Amino acid sequence: MDTLNTGATGPVPLRQLLDSALHQLNGAGPGDGFLFSGNRHESVPRGLLLDRRLTPLERNAWQVFRLLLSEDGITTFPTYDQLRPYLASMPCVAQASHETVARALTALRLTRWLSLARRRRDPRSGRILANLYVLHDEPLTPYEAIQIDPEYLGLISNSLTHASKSIKRLGHHVLNEWAVDPFLTQRSLPTRLQVLTLHLADNVQPPSATYPQPTLDHQSEEGEEALLRIGDPLSSDSEAGLKPSNHHSLPIPKQDRTVVLNIKTKEVRTVPRACELPGLCLPDHFSRLKNEQQAGALVALKQVEQEQRQAVLDEWAARCHTSTVRNPAGYLFGIIQKAVRGEFKAWATQKRAVITPASATPQIAVPSAPSASPESVRIHLARMRAMLNKTESGEQ
Repeated sequence: MDTLNTGATGPVPLRQLLDSALHQLNGAGPGDGFLFSGNRHESVPRGLLLDRRLTPLERNAWQVFRLLLSEDGITTFPTYDQLRPYLASMPCVAQASHETVARALTALRLTRWLSLARRRRDPRSGRILANLYVLHDEPLTPYEAIQIDPEYLGLISNSLTHASKSIKRLGHHVLNEWAVDPFLTQRSLPTRLQVLTLHLADNVQPPSATYPQPTLDHQSEEGEEALLRIGDPLSSDSEAGLKPSNHHSLPIPKQDRTVVLNIKTKEVRTVPRACELPGLCLPDHFSRLKNEQQAGALVALKQVEQEQRQAVLDEWAARCHTSTVRNPAGYLFGIIQKAVRGEFKAWATQKRAVITPASATPQIAVPSAPSASPESVRIHLARMRAMLNKTESGEQ
């Protein structure tokens, strides 16, 4: 994944290819664009249909991008309004909501079928002018994703506290994938020969998802943790059951109907302590994060070299102390991603270390005066009185 063969020009580094595409996108005017990293002659990949992390909504969104793909060059990224007619999930509905479109794009990025490769910003205001996406024909590994998408860990951080339950659940699953990714542990990208070997192995073995999930013997779509289960028929005073009720309360006329009880449960989350990472001292700003963000940050820190973990936390805490950070959790995940990529540089902590000694007031040693005897003090005072009397008599 680190190089791409462009034909006559030979292998080109991936970063150079993406930078060139962003430059080409700048010349095309305002607007987003996307590239396709797969084979244009192939149809919908089977892995997309078998990826259990996706719902039909996200699979349909991927196929829409593939349908809109242009023959050559960069394809214009469709706007939300252009995607809404394709992603309607209810019968006889003209178009989907903006929230549905946003949720589908977020899920595709989390599962690494879609990557946000580059951003173009206004040099003066910093406002985002255009984005460059990459559509993949197979999901990237987490380590490949952080090489292409500079904001991938920040996306995971935001998903842990997302308003959508499905995005929040997917974020926790993707974070677990991050923790067990073999390429991330080895700090090496697979070569083209290894990728070819994997493709050949997929052709021989039965196809499966890139990150297989445990098989759940469930009876509803929510899984084992759902409160509402479809189990054996139960008898009650309000339904036609097999056995009568034992208590003699006022019966409700028995009719075949379904009664759903809304039971609220208090969810208790535990945050892994720093003892899981030996020798780690958590700064005060870390305790201000939400429990999900603290747990996710500690999981992500496990992929950072042990000698850099404390430096990453100290750098993040120093920047939060010296400047205004709107999203502290996302900022921390961004620094962690740079550390994993080998691009971490501690400048805030070094700056504070340099300023502190310089700003300190130097202490100058003042030599103590030698002690005088009482006789010498009297002689000195007499001389001063004589000089004062002469001055007064001269003025008169």
